[in-house]
Amino acid sequence: MDAADAVARAGVNVITTETVRDALEILDTEHISGAILDFMVKDGAVTPIVQKLRRNGIPFRIVSGSAIKEIEEKGIPPELCAAKPADYRQVLVSLMKDVPAHSRH
Repeated sequence: MDAADAVARAGVNVITTETVRDALEILDTEHISGAILDFMVKDGAVTPIVQKLRRNGIPFRIVSGSAIKEIEEKGIPPELCAAKPADYRQVLVSLMKDVPAHSRH
């Protein structure tokens, strides 16, 4: 929720979910320009979400208490990761560099 609050204060429309299943459903039904994800959520690692984001060309960042090495072993480059506690404004700035201008809302 820290991420959602920080990003919303920056004027970005935020959709939150606590499970991989719900996030995958949101990706099927909503226009998403970018995503900030925790690596581990209630129903496991977010690797299925990352795969779908990549297929759809949607940039993302991972912010997690998990070891960056563990995340990297799942095929997620460390430069797309930040350790908790994170400066979510910096994470958002990094993410926005990858979001195409026409996708920003």
